[in-house]
Amino acid sequence: MMKFLPEALRSRHFTIYFIGNIFSYHAVQIFIFAESWIVHELNESPEALGMLGLYASLPTIIFNVFGGAVADRFNKKLLVFIAQLFQVVIFIIFAFSYANGFLEYWHVYIIAAIISFSTAFELPAKMSYFPSLLEKINLSSGVVVDLFAWQGTRVIAPLIAGFIFALYGGSFALLFSCLLIVIFIVLFSTTKPLYYPKKSGDGNPISDAFDGLKYIYQNKPMLVLLSLSFLVYLSGYAYLNMLPYIGVQIFKVGSKGTGLLMTAAGIGSVLPTIIFSKSGIPNKRLAICLSMLFSGLFLILFAGSSAVYQYIPLAAFIILIIGFANSLYATSVMSAIQIYVSEEFRGRVVGIFVMSFSFMSLGSLWVGTLGGFLDKILLTEHFGVLISLMLGGVILFLVGITMFLFNTSLKKI
Repeated sequence: MMKFLPEALRSRHFTIYFIGNIFSYHAVQIFIFAESWIVHELNESPEALGMLGLYASLPTIIFNVFGGAVADRFNKKLLVFIAQLFQVVIFIIFAFSYANGFLEYWHVYIIAAIISFSTAFELPAKMSYFPSLLEKINLSSGVVVDLFAWQGTRVIAPLIAGFIFALYGGSFALLFSCLLIVIFIVLFSTTKPLYYPKKSGDGNPISDAFDGLKYIYQNKPMLVLLSLSFLVYLSGYAYLNMLPYIGVQIFKVGSKGTGLLMTAAGIGSVLPTIIFSKSGIPNKRLAICLSMLFSGLFLILFAGSSAVYQYIPLAAFIILIIGFANSLYATSVMSAIQIYVSEEFRGRVVGIFVMSFSFMSLGSLWVGTLGGFLDKILLTEHFGVLISLMLGGVILFLVGITMFLFNTSLKKI
């Protein structure tokens, strides 16, 4: 039976880490659903969700480079522990405030910003820690399996969150997330690295951060990949944070229907991690270019079809394909980072890549703001967001074609 498993899962400690991450990532996905749903419940304007995206992304953008430098200098495992315990405390406060009716929508912005700050230190530490649990020959498989844990939770967690909200309310969902994080902490504490990565020597985290930026600037393939990542997450992922608005205002469904749409994205996202879990992605340049092209094309189709038909099964199918394309991109880039980046700089490079994740939330700011503006100009109701999403799709489609035809630096990965 072992021969059918991905090579990475033959490592006992990585397997424990992987199982723990499934619990941790479910907690994150439920929180993401909760913050978006509660903000929309308290303020139904698209601009409100857009502002949530700003608050959820800005601290990570500001502190991620520093978080990566801290991960390269200090104990990665301890950093993950501290960040996760801190998040449990914030989730409990969030749950209590919501249950007792103390929340205004802007309070959720503050909570999102605090979680974003902790994530700026947690993710670089976590994502640069797990390679130490594997032999280098199994690292490519480990990257895909680790992403499977994240993408796989997007299949189930939105449905879980939608049903918990419908049956027991948002506070119960947030407390359930706390339980999942505690399970992760217990499992994570039992992992032991095969080796201990070299830590930064002289200097301090601030100078380390600048050294990391210099390393990226001098490494052209990494510079191109990371630059593309900011564009992809800004243009191609904003639809995820806007789904509560699209589900309620355009498709006229509740939390269960919105959860179904988010689950469709999760199903699409998990497929590349299953397909490539054994040996990784052989042609990363082709995968990156095709993922941008198809993500852009189907984002255009999603926005256009939603404006005309408001048919949930069709929207879910299109979102599934977008999720597949987005996951193919993330898997290709993360594989390249973990395999080709020097061990000494891995935390800092991962930190920059994680920073690009935050542009997904920032993308919802420009989509929500532009969408509300277009509704006023065009005298429409709720369709400006779809036009904004279509614009993001056009950008991705054109960049994907351009990178495939004219860029040569990615041939080195």
